[in-house]
Amino acid sequence: MRLWVRWSAWICLSLMMWTVAAESTHNHPNRTESASCSICVVAHSASPTVSSSQSAPAFAAVGLMREEDVVAKARFDFSDQGIRGPPAL
Repeated sequence: MRLWVRWSAWICLSLMMWTVAAESTHNHPNRTESASCSICVVAHSASPTVSSSQSAPAFAAVGLMREEDVVAKARFDFSDQGIRGPPAL
């Protein structure tokens, strides 16, 4: 691997780790400052909201499954196997 690829990968990983540390440890003394903080706005803009207009599912029995015994018909014929019979005398 080339040296510049390895160094650029380490720089990217380092930058990502510093960003994670800065985002997870920053805080604000009051809520008005957090409203103007770009990190807080981005972090809270993707939080999911609970909204559902679907009704509860209705479960009903459609039918019963009946099991049948499966019996394989065995067919053993030497001509199907390609085996030659005993020699005729």
